[in-house]
Parts: sequence; C-alpha cells; structure tokens
Amino acid sequence: MKPLSSELTTDKNGFTADGKIIAHFGSPVIDGHIDPIWDTVQPVIPKHVASNLETSATFKTLWDDKALYILAEVQDQDLSVQSGTPYMQDSVEIFLDENNDKATEYGMDDLHIRINYENALSVDNGKPELYYTAARQVDGGYVVEVRIALKAKPENGTIMGIELQVNDAKGPERLGSINVFDNSGNAWNNPSVFGEVRFAGKTEDAVSGQNPYDLLNLIERTLKMDFTLYTNAHLVSEVITNLVAANLLHGEEVNQQHIDRHYIALQEAIGKLEMTEEAANEKYFKPVPDEYRMTSKKQGTIETLCYTTPNKENGSDDKKLHVYLPHGYDASASKQYNVFYLMHGGGENEDLLFGGPGQDRELKKILDNMIAAGDIEPLIVVTPTFNDGKNDVALFHEELMTSIVPLVEQEYSTYAESGSLADLKASREHRAFGGFSMGSVTTWYTFVNALDYFKYFVPLSGDSWVIEQRGGGLKPAETAEYLADVARKSGYKPQDYYIFSATGDLDIAYPNLNPQIDAMKQLTDVFIYSSDAKKGNFYFMTVEGGTHAWNWQNQYIYGILPDLFNH
Repeated sequence: MKPLSSELTTDKNGFTADGKIIAHFGSPVIDGHIDPIWDTVQPVIPKHVASNLETSATFKTLWDDKALYILAEVQDQDLSVQSGTPYMQDSVEIFLDENNDKATEYGMDDLHIRINYENALSVDNGKPELYYTAARQVDGGYVVEVRIALKAKPENGTIMGIELQVNDAKGPERLGSINVFDNSGNAWNNPSVFGEVRFAGKTEDAVSGQNPYDLLNLIERTLKMDFTLYTNAHLVSEVITNLVAANLLHGEEVNQQHIDRHYIALQEAIGKLEMTEEAANEKYFKPVPDEYRMTSKKQGTIETLCYTTPNKENGSDDKKLHVYLPHGYDASASKQYNVFYLMHGGGENEDLLFGGPGQDRELKKILDNMIAAGDIEPLIVVTPTFNDGKNDVALFHEELMTSIVPLVEQEYSTYAESGSLADLKASREHRAFGGFSMGSVTTWYTFVNALDYFKYFVPLSGDSWVIEQRGGGLKPAETAEYLADVARKSGYKPQDYYIFSATGDLDIAYPNLNPQIDAMKQLTDVFIYSSDAKKGNFYFMTVEGGTHAWNWQNQYIYGILPDLFNH
C-alpha cells in the first residue's frame, strides 16, 4: 500500500489545494501532555477568527484503525468557565460527519462535542462513551486532546466532514469563536457547512497503538455511580479492585487482550446490578438505539394544516402546524388515536421537528421505529408554534383550545366526539402536551390553564414562569405551590394527571428546573414522585452530560413516550 501523505501537499496554514486538512496515521497518547508523535504533524491555522479576539489557536489531526485524534493548542491569557452554558466557556468544539454525506441535519453518524479547558466534556450530538479527552492549562493558554472512536474502520483516502472551533470567553460571556472552515456560525445545526479531513499516511507495516480509552471511560462512569442505589454493588467494586491490583493500565506486560477482558468483566458486573426499591422510583435515561435513527420500512407521514388565529392587534394571523400520522393510518377506519402536541423552543418554529410533508427527520424516524417495534401504540403527534398570533407562551392555551385542538381532532380519527370543549374534556385522557425550553414553559402554562383537556404533560428543559420569569429557580417553593393549587382546585385526583419531565445536568435549564422539581416533590398530596405510574404521577429524568440541544430532547421523548396513555 503506497502512503498518500507524500502525494498530498499543504500550504503554510495546513490546507490542501482543494481546501481539505490532512490527518496522518499514528496513535498518540491522550493525557494532556503533547506526545512526540504530534511533532511530525503540520498545524492547521483556522481561517476564521472573530475580529474582536486576541485569542489564537492551532489544530493537528491523526488517525488509526479505530479512532480520529485531535490536538488543539489555544493561546488565551484570560480563561473562564463562569457561564453555566457550555458553549460560552473557554472551550474547543469538534464537529464530525463520519459518512461525509453533506446532510443539512444531524444524523446518527454525526457528532458535536465540546471540551473546556478544565476537561469538562459536553455532548450536543453523539455518544459520550465514544470520546476520550484530556485538557491541561499551560503558560499562555491551554491544550486539549481528543480521541474519537470511529464507527467504521478508516483507510488511506477516507474523507470525513469536519469543523474545529474554539470558543473564547470572558467572564460569563462568549466574545466570539475561532473556526477552521465555517464562517456562518451554523455548524451546530447544519453538518453541510463542515469542511473536510482526508486520512493519509498509513503504510503496509503500520500498526495502531493500544486502546485503553474505552476502559478508562467505563471506569470513570462507574466511579460516578451512586452505589447506594443497588443491593449488590459489591459486584462492581470487586471488579474495580481487581483492575487496580492488576496495574492494568500501567503494567509493562499489559496488552490489548488484557484491557478488553477487564472491560468486558466490568460491563458484565454493571449489567448484574439490582436496584433497591427506593431507587426504582427514579426514571433512568436510556439512549435511543442506533437502529431507531434509521429510516423505518414502515414510515408514517407528515401533513400540514392551516388556520387563522387572533393576534394582539385585534387582527388575525394565518398559521400552520404539522401532523405526524403513524404508518397504516386510515381515516376511514374505526381506530381512534391518542394525540401528543409537541412544542418547539425559542427561536424555532413549527418546521423544526418534522420539517414538513415528505421529510424524514430524526424524531419521525424514532416514532416510526418505536411503533414498528411495538414499543408504543400508534399515535398522532402535532407540532404547532407559539410564534405569531398573540405571540405569548402565557396566552398560547387560548389558541390551543379554540383553534388547534378542535381543528386537529375533528380532522383526524381521535377520541374526541367533536371539537366542543365538553367533548375535548371528556377525551382528555387521550391527549398530551409537551415541549422543549420555551416549549416547556408553554407546557407548564398549559397545565395551569388547560388541565381539563390534557392528562399528560411533558416539560423538557424548561421551568414554570407562572410566578415570574425563571421562577422555577428563583422562587421554586412558590412556583410549586402555585402548580399544586391548580391541581387541588381542579378536583382531579393525583392519578388523573401525569407530569413526565427531563433535562440534562449541563443544560442551561437545569439550575431553574431542578429546584422547582425538588419543591414539587414536597407536595405529596398532589405530586407523588415515582417512575411507577401505579405509585405516583410524576418523575424527573436527569441525564449526566445532557445539554440544551434537540439530540437530547429526542432521546428524552424516546424514554417518555412509552409512559403516555397507559394509565
């Protein structure tokens, strides 16, 4: 095999004539200290630097049979992680499109991760267990090393989509960014703007280095576990003890087989853990299976409905919404369908989740596959918008109940006999409302104002503002009490309504939503906390590493959907 590196030349900034960067073959040690192998790699100098920045950075890339490696050296005299929002901290962001298919939305082969100078990893798209990182402060800045485990074995000539970015922070604010390829600022939402990296330099006798990183990641995740939740935690602690005693990661005689054997042993021990009865009350996160992100053989369809609704200027606005209909939906059949109304976040619109007729975005794929696998009963999902009309999430319930729900549930085969409020109230147990971020704020308002018409509520990554903006964090007890009074005055019993909430611990919403949930847990006459619907009527799924991004929200929805319409 002839190495390609000798055939590929780059300019002084590290780019080939056709604008790509080159990854050379090699397996560096990822520990925050720059391995000598990096000295053989020409640095890439980013093309785009925000005009107000004094910070600079260079990147280098390597690859082997299992992974892509990235080294970022950042020169920055003023480092900050003061902001609770990961992308507003001094950090390095990596975007990768392994299939390089130039899609305009993220798919199962795409990743978007971020590592700050303290080595805190946040993942907006991808699987955390695939990434091993190390960061270290140095004179005048910091160094970040990243190993990305690849899903397919690369070879000379492999080309992947890539974007490399540095976020420059000052105090709690981000001043701007440094980007290798993208000057649009849309890489977080659109993989088609990525540049490209070409793999080269593997010779016939080249061998990949050892991979202790999967095991190191697993150990780190295991040590973060709360072992008080399990009746047989000793199974895991014994494996960890044996691993340390074997000096597995530093012993001179250690080979990849030893590492892999201990990895399997630790995985098996974790799989045998049994929860205590109290721990079982929690709702635990399970990632969406890869196959559920692929197009199903039994696809549902997307339709669009249009309507007119009043605005605050005594006029009206023309609006639209999208409707997901499950595979096999037949309006002429006698089957009735439950309906889930799902709201987008701030700065988004009704097109975000489904796009429109003929499109096959991630949430649609998840729904199609869950229904095909029998995980959930076929249902209708509606994506409206709070934009236009009265353009106020606190008032959206008016449009929801006078225009949207009657329109949808008379158009399709639902449990509502008609669009009258009386018939909508009679069929409330077949209706759910949820949303992300400002859509979650909308969900709490819907609970307050439309409890008569919805039995299930799914607030994701957003607190209630019924007392004041960010009231869930600023006034959690008052907010919880207000919500409880709504339930008490409604006359409904606790299991006549359900609240299934979720967020990530790196989500900007977490500091406001978490205190509200803790306060709600204290009001046990109306909010009975348990993931078991026979015991309680609300839960809160908290996900380690989850950020304020739709990749996570889709996974929360995947976990919550089986709990809707079953009680």
